Amino acid sequence: MRAKDLKEGLHLLRKKLLEQGYEIETERWQGDTNHPSFLEIIHADLVVPMSHTADEASDLLNATQPWADEHFEERVSGIPYNPPPSHVHWLKDTENYLNENEAFSHSYPERMWQNNGDKAERGIVTQGIRFNIANLNTAVELLKKEPTTRQCYIPIWFPEDLTAAFLGERVPCTFGWHFMLRGEKLHCSYHMRSCDVMRHLHNDLYLYIASSIDTSW
Repeated sequence: MRAKDLKEGLHLLRKKLLEQGYEIETERWQGDTNHPSFLEIIHADLVVPMSHTADEASDLLNATQPWADEHFEERVSGIPYNPPPSHVHWLKDTENYLNENEAFSHSYPERMWQNNGDKAERGIVTQGIRFNIANLNTAVELLKKEPTTRQCYIPIWFPEDLTAAFLGERVPCTFGWHFMLRGEKLHCSYHMRSCDVMRHLHNDLYLYIASSIDTSW
């Protein structure tokens, strides 16, 4: 669906869920088997013009502030936080998801900056099958080097998450973001496997808009 701005788009998505959603009870939610049933729609899509500023996007979406800005700064900080310090300001009960090492099963800053932080300072490099795992700033450098590339995809979902899901762990809601520069505009496709339309969607939209606007990182 298309909308004139983020506010209208968010409203249309929520309206579609209310009017067309079907009830489903999944085996797990947030890694827990004790949860309510949900309204669900699949393959929902939204196309909207990019906001000009992060403040404008925050206002249109009524982002959860100051948490949204704090967490955005953590995502672009270059530090693989786990847990991110801002989690203490997020709704409630986030500490229940910490494991025995006082870390979450995953965090977005950790996925975006695997080869930064203390391990990098000690010369420890995280590798994939053949190449080093990239950091978030690698995406920026790729766009600078090859402005017309179709290969600038920032993944959050890693192969290990399928194993984590099988073991009943919490896994990322976000698959990743695909960025393309076309016609002097930055296009961003945000792919999600699941999203809580009331608690998370407005913040997820804001965080990806903010990351698209703020290229200082």
